[in-house]
Amino acid sequence: MIVVSNTTPILSLYKISQLYLLRVLFGQVFVPMAVYNEITVRGKGKQGHDALDTADYICMKQVQNILATNLLRSQLDYGESESIVLAKELGADILVMDEKKARKVALANSQPVIGTIGILQAAKDKGLITDMKTHLDGLIANGIWIDRKLYQTVLQNSGE
Repeated sequence: MIVVSNTTPILSLYKISQLYLLRVLFGQVFVPMAVYNEITVRGKGKQGHDALDTADYICMKQVQNILATNLLRSQLDYGESESIVLAKELGADILVMDEKKARKVALANSQPVIGTIGILQAAKDKGLITDMKTHLDGLIANGIWIDRKLYQTVLQNSGE
C-alpha cells in the first residue's frame, strides 16, 4: 500500500503519542519535501519538530511535477500542494490529510483521503486503541480543533 501524508496528521498523532499507528496501519508513509520541512525546519522550537527523528517508516520523497505543485499553490499551502501531487505521482492508495479545502481538491482529483480521526477510527476497528474519546480529547487538549458535531458523531459511531 502506498500512503502519502501531509503535515497536520503527523503532528496531531505525534502530540497524542499515536504516530506509530501510521506504521502499524500502513507500513511506510511518504511525505514530500515541503511537509518534511514544515515539520523539521519551520517547526523548530514547537512541539512536534522532532516527530520524524525516530519515525524511520516516514520517508521524504521529492515531488517531480513542479508545475502541478505551483498550480495548486494558488489555492493551497505548499505542503498540501506537494502532498496531493506526490500522491498522484506515486499512485498512492491513500492521502492522509485533514484540511477541508485540500481534501476537496484531492477528492476532485480522484485521490482517496483519510484524516487523523479516520486513522484513529481504523486503529480502533483493528483493536490497536480501545477508545476514541481519550484520543479526541487529547487532540483538543493539544490545540487541534475538532468540530463539535464531528466529535459527537465519531463517538456515536464508535459506540462511545
